[in-house]
Amino acid sequence: MTESTTSVLIIDDSTRPYLPHLREKTPECSFFNCNQDETVEQALDRVDPEIVFGLHGGRYPAFTHAAALSHPSVKWLHNGGAGIDHLAGWNPEEILVTNSAGVSSRFMAETVLGAILMMNFGFPDYLEQQKLRVWNKLQWESLSTKTVLVIGLGGIGSLVAERLRMFGAHVIGARRSSRPCPHVDEQIAMSDVANTLPHADYVCIHVPNTDETQSIVNAEFLAQMQPSARLINTARGAQVDENALIDALRHNRIAGAYLDVFRTEPLPQDSPFWDLPGVIISPHSADAADGWKSVSASFFAANLRRYLHRETLVNICDPEAGY
Repeated sequence: MTESTTSVLIIDDSTRPYLPHLREKTPECSFFNCNQDETVEQALDRVDPEIVFGLHGGRYPAFTHAAALSHPSVKWLHNGGAGIDHLAGWNPEEILVTNSAGVSSRFMAETVLGAILMMNFGFPDYLEQQKLRVWNKLQWESLSTKTVLVIGLGGIGSLVAERLRMFGAHVIGARRSSRPCPHVDEQIAMSDVANTLPHADYVCIHVPNTDETQSIVNAEFLAQMQPSARLINTARGAQVDENALIDALRHNRIAGAYLDVFRTEPLPQDSPFWDLPGVIISPHSADAADGWKSVSASFFAANLRRYLHRETLVNICDPEAGY
């Protein structure tokens, strides 16, 4: 490694799909992988990188990446996903933290829309009938007759709203700021969510995991939903009071839920969610479309070029805000 080379440590199970692209776009950098037999801390000590690019994987789950924040050689950590709740905190004057928010938004939006269409038509019920060889037509209503409340109008929420309106759904969007979103029929403040819940057929959660959003879906929230309504959560498990949701589902206070995230992951084998009627579960994979890591790596490569040219980076995270 020459004196002018910038060292980059990649935290990932395998860099094969995207490493050639990174080397092509930034020949000024030397890239290093975590070895299979070492921890993130050991890799940091071995490489002493200036930059760390972290992608969540089986060997290196999200919480292991936080070690980069305290390593003396690291000046910039780029999180390959959107959420940064696994990073406890940092001094932005000492280290830059960026993320890939928006990169996988279209994947997440596609998953959310697929789940809503599946539940709206009643595919889970038809699958159960198929197992029993039952031929019985079930009544369903077009999505164009439904109202969807999208809580959080960032990159993901905005795309979810846009796609829902293509099917004729009436979309109400809630966000903290007053900045208008062109993809909703109505926009409300977060303080107005409680008044809107009784009118929503589907409620989608798309807010970052911060102190303010912890357990925003609680017993009171669920009690305000229609008995025929369904909850969609692909954000973070901590945003849902799971005991309250289990109780609401068991007593038919809401009709169902699509859940991609949970407070404990993997979801424990004895979790009631596995057997609750009306619940669809996926293993925190709503945005994990084939090739998502390469898409995130391309975003990082563009930011890396900015870094090398001393330009302002995109998606700089604020430790106080939590995103």
